[in-house]
Amino acid sequence: MADNLNYTPQAGLPSKAESQMAKTSGFDSDGMAHQNESIIQMASRQRKSFERRWYDNNFFDDGYHYRYVSRTTGKIVDISGQGNMHFPQRAIPKASRQIRGVANLLFANEPMPVVYPEKITQYNFPNPQEYEQVMKMAQDTASKISNWIKNEWSVQDLKKKLTQMIILTCKHGVSFLEVWPDPVKEEIRTMVYDAFDIYLKSTVTEIYDSPYIGKVLSVPIDEVLANEQFDALQRGKLNPDNRYAASEIKQAYMQSRFGYVLPTESDGTVLLKEFYYKEYITDKNQEKIVTEAPQLAQRKKPGDPVIRQVFSAGGVWLSDKYLDIDEYPFVDLRLEPGPIYQVPLIERFIPANKSLDSVMSRVERYIGTMITGTWLKRRNENLKVTNIMGGQVLEYDTVPPTQGNMASVPPFVFNFINVLESLIEEQGASTSSLAQIPNGVKAGVAIESLKASEYANLKIPTDQLKDCVKRITERFLQIADDYFMSPKTVQLLDQGHPNYFDVIGSKGYEVRKMAGEKVQAIPIKSDQKVDIEVESGLGFTEDGKRQTMLQVVQFIQGLAQAGYITQEAIQLVIKRFMEVFKFGNLQEFMEAIDTGTTGMPVNQNNENQIKIAVLQALKDAGEIGQAASEKRIQESKLGSMQAIVDSGIAQKQQPAQEAKAPSESISFKDLPPEGQAQMAQQAGIQLTPQVIQADQQQKQIQQTNQLANEAAIKGAYASQKGNQPSNSQ
Repeated sequence: MADNLNYTPQAGLPSKAESQMAKTSGFDSDGMAHQNESIIQMASRQRKSFERRWYDNNFFDDGYHYRYVSRTTGKIVDISGQGNMHFPQRAIPKASRQIRGVANLLFANEPMPVVYPEKITQYNFPNPQEYEQVMKMAQDTASKISNWIKNEWSVQDLKKKLTQMIILTCKHGVSFLEVWPDPVKEEIRTMVYDAFDIYLKSTVTEIYDSPYIGKVLSVPIDEVLANEQFDALQRGKLNPDNRYAASEIKQAYMQSRFGYVLPTESDGTVLLKEFYYKEYITDKNQEKIVTEAPQLAQRKKPGDPVIRQVFSAGGVWLSDKYLDIDEYPFVDLRLEPGPIYQVPLIERFIPANKSLDSVMSRVERYIGTMITGTWLKRRNENLKVTNIMGGQVLEYDTVPPTQGNMASVPPFVFNFINVLESLIEEQGASTSSLAQIPNGVKAGVAIESLKASEYANLKIPTDQLKDCVKRITERFLQIADDYFMSPKTVQLLDQGHPNYFDVIGSKGYEVRKMAGEKVQAIPIKSDQKVDIEVESGLGFTEDGKRQTMLQVVQFIQGLAQAGYITQEAIQLVIKRFMEVFKFGNLQEFMEAIDTGTTGMPVNQNNENQIKIAVLQALKDAGEIGQAASEKRIQESKLGSMQAIVDSGIAQKQQPAQEAKAPSESISFKDLPPEGQAQMAQQAGIQLTPQVIQADQQQKQIQQTNQLANEAAIKGAYASQKGNQPSNSQ
């Protein structure tokens, strides 16, 4: 297949289209439609050399490493068809893997926008409590607007679109995202475009410095005819052109990939051209601006820049109006600052990748030859080789053939392959991002170091991505401020609890407030400051995040023991800890923290500890132990004696003066109750054997209780010691 890509501009178009940019303020709608065609031709000539490279890069990323555009004939050349089983031509997708590895690294931390609180001057609030309350309200408002932005990111599926932009940027050097409003539905729309579809001045370093910018897309003609925003009379002049793109090179690429477009009445397409021109208010366009955009005319004065939007198709204008915007509704992404059209990242890999393709193809050809083997035979020998199920049959007349030695691939070939791979990795991502962890690197700390070095090498692309995300967020705020006239409900899941709040544009808020309506919604303003957070967080790997989180928990534990942090801060750390370790849904767990108590669950170990603590407290208070037992005995004796005296059983008698009886050698406690009664009577104490027997039984009960308490203490200590882990564990 060979498509001729040499083309010349159509005759009759203005040759000084760029010089006419300053004069577009005096053009009517028909003149602007022709201006769109002139700009496309002029921009195509300026970037023609870049388009050829974009074409080669697209095919190289698709796996067609042997297809390119000839610089001499302008035709597509594909030499991959020359290869066969004996002469293979292999395409090693190193470059494609590299650009996707860079994309993974750039977007691994998911840059998210953060809105700053509105500036509050303390001078306006002399009361400190009032000032603190206003500051808290401003922080809450900024937090809710940030949550609305995150929700809008999810609605727009911006993570996927940004990933697509990064890959397109790696292949073309630049990619674009259009952000525009839907005034009817009060919504935000976004769309990604490659470098072929967007036309602008190629010598500028910022797209907003270009005097014009436009896009050309192939859309169904029925969609254009049904669009009520276009002039009804002009829509009737359209005819389908059934092209993929306005660029001849992209047209050739799309035809090669998807075939030719067969024109039919049901699925006819037309190239819709939408251009934005930067003009200045003069006497020629002031009347038109006042008529079409009165609000724009009120805040603009003569000499100020304005944006003019022109739709056309097939040289026929469809819409021509001035917009109340200050910048083009496009956001570009480049990996390096500088010119709009720059060297794509994939082109830095292609030369080494082609050498690797050639070497690997030769190695495979060499291996195929050696496995087949070589045979040495005598000249003019009638040798016949037949392959059968069991092997080979060699037939000869005189001299048998001799099999040659099989040669191995020289070592320098593999060394050369390693050099090529190192050259490719030097320009892009390596090691951990491409699943190439060096041998022996198993610890999370070592992997974290590798990741950190790779992120350091991508500092410039990371800053470019942050700037792109910031501009996208600013477009969101601008559109919400101008077009959100009705409250929009935002759902937020906060610690497992659904939280709902409403947002509205500041213009809609003021209009409803002037109408006397009480609006319970957060007003969104376009002048709110936005910053982008792109941090590695706790770590680059899951193991690194968990190790860091454990250190954070230990640090917070020390602060909590010292009483420096609140219960809310501890709950936040616990929630983050559970998220890092991926415990799933935390709603029930956080509810238990909010509503439950801080008591420990009662298990066997805790029960033993409680017993030990209670018994130790009783012992310290003198309620158990040897001293406590003696105290109880004395109290029992006194109580028994007092009861006997009160009952009149024992009557005190004055003992007569008589000689002392000899001391008894038998102990009082060893005597039976009758003997103890007699010995007590001799001592002047009137006791009966029944009272003495009751006192002995009470003593036995107290001794039994004391032994049980001591056994419980020893058992609890032994159980606690058994439950503690040993040093070897």
